[in-house]
Amino acid sequence: MESLDVNALTVHLGERKVLDQLSLQINAGTFTAILGPSGCGKTTLLRAIAGLVRPSSGAIRFGKQLVSISSLVLPPHKRKIGYLPQEAALFPHLTVFENIAYALEREKFTKDQKRKIVHEMLELIGLVGYGDRMPSELSGGQQTRVALARALALEPKVVLLDEPFSALDATLRSELREEVTSLLKKRGATTLMVTHDREEALVTADMIALMRDGKIVQHGAPDEVYSTPTTPYAALSTGDALVLPARRDGENFFHPLSASLSPEGSESGILVIRPEEITLSKSSAAGQRAIVTKVEYYGHDAVVEFGLIESAYLGTLKARVAGKVHFTPGESVFVSHDGPVRWFST
Repeated sequence: MESLDVNALTVHLGERKVLDQLSLQINAGTFTAILGPSGCGKTTLLRAIAGLVRPSSGAIRFGKQLVSISSLVLPPHKRKIGYLPQEAALFPHLTVFENIAYALEREKFTKDQKRKIVHEMLELIGLVGYGDRMPSELSGGQQTRVALARALALEPKVVLLDEPFSALDATLRSELREEVTSLLKKRGATTLMVTHDREEALVTADMIALMRDGKIVQHGAPDEVYSTPTTPYAALSTGDALVLPARRDGENFFHPLSASLSPEGSESGILVIRPEEITLSKSSAAGQRAIVTKVEYYGHDAVVEFGLIESAYLGTLKARVAGKVHFTPGESVFVSHDGPVRWFST
């Protein structure tokens, strides 16, 4: 396993600048999720690291080895990476055994050595006895496992995953995601996974790198990125969030959920609040009056939408309520917020 250092990487695809002076440092043996919307450059970043896209400028290092700079671009097969694309991309005319062994073709292994490595990979992914099967005889989850085995066969320095679970149904995606991430972490593989699924990033990764418009806008542990986003965009990228107009007077903040009006001359900005930080009560002792407009029940919790009665703010707000839900649309409730303050000047 090796650390990964991407420094000031710029990539153009035609006339379009897809990556813009992007920098990212990943420690050896960590699992990092690149999280961002479609079109922000996530897959291009992965392909540049893999050597499948030539950067316009910048540098990429695996540990101390320089694999890409303006005057040097090491070809993909010399980078010793494991690459798992969005689709499993198995060769349909080759057996499971042959698909995994294909990763070993450029290396000087004997037939016995290849057979041993492939058998170890089949054990690793729980598909011993499947070597003679064709890809068409496998389920989607099994195909992903085989593609992962092929990616790991050469003990790569870095493993790259490009939304590997997106084509699977929700239940299988969750199960396979857990299996694959557990396997990679046990092997101590330095892993970079692209995803647009914020829950997937929070659940699987040691670190999250948020991307926007070809740049990394925040990089940190999942709880850090979720709890202390550096921008409203970062807050919305990692979970549900209410972005409210607000004013600030010293250490005092005034927003639609606060009990008092803001004084004249206070600084304008916005406040970001997580729905789970809002408390709903039927008691008049707490907060502002509101009317429940909608309840979405998820079993383990519910999202309750509401509108404030005695406020100039007309937008719909929502709270995440754990446990049994006692609120119904049309009901009058009292709303309060006593959570962390995430203030952003405008």
